[in-house]
Amino acid sequence: LKVNNPILTNVDLLKIKNMKQDGFKIAEIPTIYYKNSSLEKAMDYLFIEVDRAIRDGANILILSDRGVDEYHVAMPSLLALSGLQQHLVRTKKRTSVAIILETGEPREVHHFATLLGYGASAINAYLVQDTIHQAVEDGLLEKDYYAAVEDYNHAVLSGIVKIASKMGISTLQSYRGSQNFEA
Repeated sequence: LKVNNPILTNVDLLKIKNMKQDGFKIAEIPTIYYKNSSLEKAMDYLFIEVDRAIRDGANILILSDRGVDEYHVAMPSLLALSGLQQHLVRTKKRTSVAIILETGEPREVHHFATLLGYGASAINAYLVQDTIHQAVEDGLLEKDYYAAVEDYNHAVLSGIVKIASKMGISTLQSYRGSQNFEA
């Protein structure tokens, strides 16, 4: 499976979710939890669900924060991703899976850069794409929706390349999971 841009459109993600290709098994794992529960328990449950999916043969994990409502809240995507990355490294399973995020959180280049730097293979920022769609419909953007999404994704990718190059990193594979960030 080759992805030319780690910033996925909604169509790209749908293609991956519905892929019926030998050697690939996709598992969708929710990163939402009941609001009266603790984040620590939610993280533990996430790890259990991922371990179960891997045991069942999944090699592409899609972490999704869709489904937030009055009873459920989303884990912060960077926390869920970095915690899962460390869990998979500890259990020696990290190299056997790709992690794709389906999240409404990232908007700025730095958000995407940190998510990739902490282990995401690709990111679908559905809320940004929904916002672009609404802006086109409202006449705030005089552009075709698909062209506007393509321009946004290209701008984000250019920003990620700039950030990585400032760190002396020349490929996304070297950048992914490198955890080159400090608080």
